Amino acid sequence: MLPSIRHLQYFVAAASTGQISRAAAVLNVTQSSITIAIKGLEEELGYKLLFRHSKGVFLTSRGEVFLHHAQALLSAAEELMDLPPFDESDIAGAVTVGISYTVSGYFLPRLLTVIKRELPRLKLSLVELPRHDIEEGVRQGTIDLGIILISDVADATGLEMAPLLVSKRQLWIGLDHRFAARETISLQELTDEPYVVVQVDDHEHTMQRNWDKYGFVPNIVFRTQSMEAVRSFVAAGYGISILSDMVHRSWSLNAQRILQKPIEEEISPLITGCIWSSSLQPSPATVRLLEIIRSSSRSGVLANSQDIKR
Repeated sequence: MLPSIRHLQYFVAAASTGQISRAAAVLNVTQSSITIAIKGLEEELGYKLLFRHSKGVFLTSRGEVFLHHAQALLSAAEELMDLPPFDESDIAGAVTVGISYTVSGYFLPRLLTVIKRELPRLKLSLVELPRHDIEEGVRQGTIDLGIILISDVADATGLEMAPLLVSKRQLWIGLDHRFAARETISLQELTDEPYVVVQVDDHEHTMQRNWDKYGFVPNIVFRTQSMEAVRSFVAAGYGISILSDMVHRSWSLNAQRILQKPIEEEISPLITGCIWSSSLQPSPATVRLLEIIRSSSRSGVLANSQDIKR
């Protein structure tokens, strides 16, 4: 039997918020309605979609795959009920989009699927550059639209910005770590833990501000530009890291489990967003592309399981 749209909505809300109670509040329904819907889905599928724990829920490995397809189906349903008042195929032209490393790796493929469907005549040029270069290209007009980590933008002069995804940062540890049974951990408890740092998109610089705020000095044992290397180190028990929900995956390449634990201190979130020039007039194609990107964000197409949508 095929699942109902409502049941898929309930599941996606629970997976996205990490809590049945929060999902119920967002959808304005009872918690029991969501619990019953998810249980029905799991019985129909024959496997678990969510693990339950004292603080909420998190996805199983099969649940992550199911979530991706559920989000795509819901997005398609929303678009079906909200057809544009004009023919999107009439939107033509060329748009250059600058994308930073983290963005290109984690939600660009899903976004491209939507763009290809909505704007088939658009000539899209994608360039992956450091955030600073994208900002400068937008100011000078060589880049029409940037998709970057706007939480790292220090000088927004000449830029308009729109948030797409807000992802909290949490502690990553292996399944056998001594803190595996803990609900939360403070930074000071991590002082002697071997720490693995990923060196992309100003991550270490951003985290240094958080560390300085609380007087925390991490015991850094390895720096890498590979997110998969971080996952493998953490899952194998060779280190810990603090990274955003957007880049989290529950399993390493060796199929070892990676746990997330909330940090007791307030760690700044990772905010992904669009930037465009505040002084240059965007083309109709750029305007429509921006609308599609923001709509995709609101409908959950770009979000991973625990991203908080704005």
